Amino acid sequence: MRPVAAPTASRLWWGKFVQLGIIAIVLIECVFIIHLHVLNSPFQSVNTSYSNSLIPDHGGSIIGSSCSEEWLEKMDRVNYTRDFVKQPVLILFGTQEWSTCAVPCVFHTNDNGPADGTFGVRDGVPRIMRSMESSAYYPDHELDSARRKGFTVVMTTSLMSDVPVGYFSWIEYPVMDPPQPKTKTALAAAFISNCGAQNGRLRVFNLLQKEGITIDSYGACNQNIAGGRVNKLQALQKYKFSLAFENSNVEDYVTEKFFQALVAGSIPVVVGAPNIEEFAPAPNSYLYIKDENEVKSVAAKMMFLAGNATAYDEALRWKYDGPSLSFLALVDMAVVHSSCRLCIHLATRIHSKEEASVAPQRPCQCSHRSGTIHHLYVRERGRFKPESIFLEESNLTLKGLVEAVLQKFTAIQHEPIWKGDRPEMIRGDSNLRVYRIYPVGLTQREALYSWSFKSDEGFKEIVRQHPCSNFEVIFV
Repeated sequence: MRPVAAPTASRLWWGKFVQLGIIAIVLIECVFIIHLHVLNSPFQSVNTSYSNSLIPDHGGSIIGSSCSEEWLEKMDRVNYTRDFVKQPVLILFGTQEWSTCAVPCVFHTNDNGPADGTFGVRDGVPRIMRSMESSAYYPDHELDSARRKGFTVVMTTSLMSDVPVGYFSWIEYPVMDPPQPKTKTALAAAFISNCGAQNGRLRVFNLLQKEGITIDSYGACNQNIAGGRVNKLQALQKYKFSLAFENSNVEDYVTEKFFQALVAGSIPVVVGAPNIEEFAPAPNSYLYIKDENEVKSVAAKMMFLAGNATAYDEALRWKYDGPSLSFLALVDMAVVHSSCRLCIHLATRIHSKEEASVAPQRPCQCSHRSGTIHHLYVRERGRFKPESIFLEESNLTLKGLVEAVLQKFTAIQHEPIWKGDRPEMIRGDSNLRVYRIYPVGLTQREALYSWSFKSDEGFKEIVRQHPCSNFEVIFV
């Protein structure tokens, strides 16, 4: 048998070359497939833009020739999976009490299919609690208690609740109606029907009488004048004072007793919410009795005002000059019905979750030769859709924010949401005025009274910690 010849060195080299060539071809094909996958990715436009013209700096900004407001507008856009036009916010067992709302929303009693909230009980659906009663008598309606009982969304008179449902309204209470002549000899009128109130209001009533304050009582409690079917508002207009005595002294629990007195032009004498000043149209527009120890001094004040026409008219000056900006900002909230505000609240939560999921893919800022541009979003309270606001790093101040908001909303000819509801005399001109700007998600107590950016640095910190920050603006 002929022996097999040993392979030569050239043959061995050629075999290795062929193997390496095959491996190279496979690698090239893999790279090509990966490239196709990237091109088909939902964030392809972001990634290719970064690679072609922009380079991340050490601070997380994007640097490059493409940096502009238009580029940020495009790259920060979120393609939400939930289109509320096609799939409205769905709430079970509630009542739709508005004709139009900033976000499509449906209330119905059919509990089949997915839902975003329910006034009843359904597994896996956020529960909603709504009440306009005092938590002094319904402790389960207090915010923390409601949370412990499993309610996700709380709607009460408290401004700390998710969706406040106050008694105030421009439509229901036309507070700017002019005062009428005071023709009654008694100084004050009272309509009190619950004689079992736990805050001692009847005791205060009796003490005022002992101090010489004459009171016509139309209600079931201490009644001394026929009530019958008397028109309460028309009756109050004839008295210099109205006893706006609530059934409890709970923060933010301010009912029609107070607002009807304002409408009537009868100075309200208040027993009730300890923060009543936040609901008053002017500092001197009411009298407040904190406890029995203050009855004597308040009675003396009533006597003084009743006998001094100039001082009394001054207490009603707001009827002619207009109420405070804080009063406007509070009552304007009710221009959007609470059931619509509930829909906006739920829709905002839904979109916020989607925004959080794509946050790493949104640049929110970029740098060019002149500096860094920051992209923010601002919507008016009561609206749903935000507008884009851009601020240069050098102008990242509270003043810069207000100016940018005014410039943007003026440019789009924005009309404040309250324009058609406020009494005509306090609608103002076409110029926009900013009262508050605050992060979306704050309660109305925080937004109106207790929260602030504190400083330019505070504002910058929020923008840096929360890229593409969402804010709400209150125009007055």
